[in-house]
Amino acid sequence: MKVSIVKEHKLKELAGAIARSYIRRCNSDGTDDPIPTSQEAYSIEVLLSFSYVSDCLDQLYLSIDMLSGFVASKQKNGLNRHDYLVYSIENYYLRLTSVYDRCLRLVNTVFRFGLPEKQCSNATIVENEYIKGTGVAVVLKELDKFSTSFRQYRNQAAHQKPYSDENLDKLGRFFYIRELDDEFEYLDRFYKGEADNFVKAKKTEFKSQLCELEKKVLKLMDSLQGVYMEKSV
Repeated sequence: MKVSIVKEHKLKELAGAIARSYIRRCNSDGTDDPIPTSQEAYSIEVLLSFSYVSDCLDQLYLSIDMLSGFVASKQKNGLNRHDYLVYSIENYYLRLTSVYDRCLRLVNTVFRFGLPEKQCSNATIVENEYIKGTGVAVVLKELDKFSTSFRQYRNQAAHQKPYSDENLDKLGRFFYIRELDDEFEYLDRFYKGEADNFVKAKKTEFKSQLCELEKKVLKLMDSLQGVYMEKSV
């Protein structure tokens, strides 16, 4: 599985260095650990919030890889190939749109606003007087605009109906009927090929989207690095 390049950002290295110094002071048996200094506690929070973003990007790479992971003989839960693709695509969109929410929480942590996670929104973060008009706000707006174009799929899967498109529905018609009997067994090879072509196209599409998302997240990390260095002193 490919790992997101965001993990290599300097912000993680800076916060990780201070978090590492605290861990060195902790007892090896995990008992009576020292109370972290204000700088250590702040850096650990930043490191965790950073990791929540980068981990989600890693999971997106995994979800793309898993699009082609269906093996009929291993499906003990009744999933057919169409069901598996719907599940995998919905999982991708759910994670894709959650990256922005995690970025808002990271900004909340870096700036030390102290807002509860549920209160991290455009109104409380992007429009905050300490962020509004800054480079951080510019990048957050770019990320929000990018995420907005995919939220319809997330909302549809969460509240209305499963993900669908014309090509996927065509596959669904066959695989659902195929579960009933062997009348169309002779079409198995054809529809297996159609499913493989669908997956190949989706993986190309998703990888392009993820590459664009990563670039925007890296810009956000760049804009937050100086803020962290100032507030971690």
